[in-house]
Amino acid sequence: MKKVLFFACLLCGAFAFTSCDDDEVAKKYEVKVTVSADGADLASLQDLSVKCMNQSGNVEASTSETEYIYKLVAGTYTVQGSASNDEFNFLGEETFTVADQDMAVSLKLTPAPKAKSGLIFKEIYYTGVPSYYFKDGFYELVNNSDEVQYLDGILFTQIDRGYGDEGSNWMDSLGNKPKDFYPLDGYVFQFPGSGKEYPVEPGQSIVIASQAYNHGSTGTDPRELTEEDAESPAGDLSTADWELNIPSKPTNYDNPNVPSLNIVWSNATTICFFGVFGFPLCIAQVPEGYASVEEFVNDSINYNSYAGGKPKLCIPTSAVIDAVDVQRHGESKIVKVFWPTEDAGYTYATGADPSDPEYSTDFESWISPSYTGKSVRRKCTMVTESGRAYFKDTNNSTEDFILGGQTAVVRRQFTQPD
Repeated sequence: MKKVLFFACLLCGAFAFTSCDDDEVAKKYEVKVTVSADGADLASLQDLSVKCMNQSGNVEASTSETEYIYKLVAGTYTVQGSASNDEFNFLGEETFTVADQDMAVSLKLTPAPKAKSGLIFKEIYYTGVPSYYFKDGFYELVNNSDEVQYLDGILFTQIDRGYGDEGSNWMDSLGNKPKDFYPLDGYVFQFPGSGKEYPVEPGQSIVIASQAYNHGSTGTDPRELTEEDAESPAGDLSTADWELNIPSKPTNYDNPNVPSLNIVWSNATTICFFGVFGFPLCIAQVPEGYASVEEFVNDSINYNSYAGGKPKLCIPTSAVIDAVDVQRHGESKIVKVFWPTEDAGYTYATGADPSDPEYSTDFESWISPSYTGKSVRRKCTMVTESGRAYFKDTNNSTEDFILGGQTAVVRRQFTQPD
């Protein structure tokens, strides 16, 4: 009997030691999670949510109402965070391991645009400089998404606004503009490539030059700025990514070091000149149902005309990727071309308003206040810590662009939002 009691005591002692070991394993450590948002003040964000989960997916409760502090046993955990503002969703996730001490974890939320955004116009310079120089235009596109985009096959062109101020000869007798298509004008360019030859990384921009040579005073390439002309803000465009080369025009200059966009259709008789008074500009994809742009261009169903006009190639509204309606001035009465799904507003560069007392045009010398050296450029909504800039894209250029324009800058850099 004594032996039985002795062994029972030994078992109880062993059990007691085992219980102590279990308590040691179950010890909890304090983990403090500090949350920040890349490119934004965390206090300005809405619907901030942070949760900590163990490997089984069970959510751990914070021990503090004002901070994210958790009491956790040793193991591996994942903390997730989310927040938002008017234009961005912010998301973040960190996995960490608790070992044998208290610890701190940093959780950074990174932004992603709420609205679908891909390749969009970042800056459009079209106004030239006094007295009559306009070959220094450039058009900058940017990948405003968080995924790689491709230039391959994308069309670059302007829309025919038609004639008239408050109306347009493209309108019917009831004043309705075409609903399902946009008539094209001038030149229709296309980026080469068979699918994924010309990637544009997130945040990367590309510059298309009207004439890819040096338009500055120190330029050695062919140029036509005279002593009477102001200095072009475009400067040296010989480093542009693409150019609008028109081989059939004797005044055209082809930079052999800059690839040219392909011309797939044209009704123009001059070099590519979008006009200092404004124009509706767009990038588009080859419409669905066509294996190639040639097939699209050669299909007679894609041609329309207004009364008394010649047929023009038209593109379905559904094919438009991004559109910007550039008007002549802020009080313009020119009819809008785009439907709100493509561009609900318009933008402009100051200097071409006939109501301005200083407005005058001397047609003998072609000195015009429209030649301002200004561009229209998209508003920057956020700059991340890595220097990545995001741009406003609501399909309303009145809201998305700096109205009145600014002095043009090629590959403009941003250190803070507008």
